[in-house]
Amino acid sequence: MRINELTIKQLPHPETGQKKYRDDGLPGFGVIVGKRAKTFFVMHGKDRRVQSIGKWPSMSVKEARLEASALISDPSPKKQEISLVDARDAFLADCRRRLRPTTVERYYYGLKDIDLADTKISDPTTVKCLKAFYNWCIEHELLDRNPFARRKVKFEARDRLLADDEIAAIWAVDQRPFSDIVKLLILTGQRRNQIWRLDPAWLQDEELTFPASIMKSARPHTIPVTGFREYLPARPYSFNSWSKSKRRLDKACGVTDWVLHDIRRYFSSTMAKLGVPLHVTEQLIDHRSQLSGVAAIYNRYNYLKEMREALTVYETHVFRLVL
Repeated sequence: MRINELTIKQLPHPETGQKKYRDDGLPGFGVIVGKRAKTFFVMHGKDRRVQSIGKWPSMSVKEARLEASALISDPSPKKQEISLVDARDAFLADCRRRLRPTTVERYYYGLKDIDLADTKISDPTTVKCLKAFYNWCIEHELLDRNPFARRKVKFEARDRLLADDEIAAIWAVDQRPFSDIVKLLILTGQRRNQIWRLDPAWLQDEELTFPASIMKSARPHTIPVTGFREYLPARPYSFNSWSKSKRRLDKACGVTDWVLHDIRRYFSSTMAKLGVPLHVTEQLIDHRSQLSGVAAIYNRYNYLKEMREALTVYETHVFRLVL
């Protein structure tokens, strides 16, 4: 196909993966169409190296064709000299400009304390972060290849259920502000990102509303405020030492083989044990799987009364364990 402004505009974005289109007029020149972006590329040099040029429409087809012609005629590499650590910092800075805070947080903690050059890393979450990082390096002409490109990422569902005595042991550790965050996770069943970013300004009357910008569901989430009010911070947390604090907590409480997200499983399972209906628990933790399709469209009841009753019953159970 002949790539011009009209043809590139009409190229559809695939639902998954990428699709490559080559230009008939200039061998080696083309465009890669992904889920969100259309990126010009050129293949040049003896090793037929693929190099991205820029994204459409920020770069016009005419500009991309001229750049591709220059690279084909002068294929000498022009990669920047930069360490992997500096590249990671540049990647995270770029992510902060483009992506949701929750995504940036995932990349930050996935890349923070690892050897970026270690190609034997197998943790699925870390591998996923490294894939994104190396793809970004290739796009910005810092590297030629992604060592994790063909690595399949398989997430295994966790089934670790914390016991009541383990919750009590975790609660007993005083390691502020991390232990305060953990206590709120236990009492509310919310995600780490919601509690870590908690702003007292979100508390209005007897309700706490998390904004859509920090929610995995990308919609505001409101829960009633009950006994956990006394554990709410007076100001937003200033905290970023998750791995170190978690290791210290594990050593102090003696509980092993658990992650913070397991607390949500304890919360949900205990709610079920206490006789709380599933749809009320799911409203509390913002799952809503019980309401889908037409039901989700027409059922606008907020369940605040039922959630308040459920939290009160649950808190009574927890406080008997820990106080």
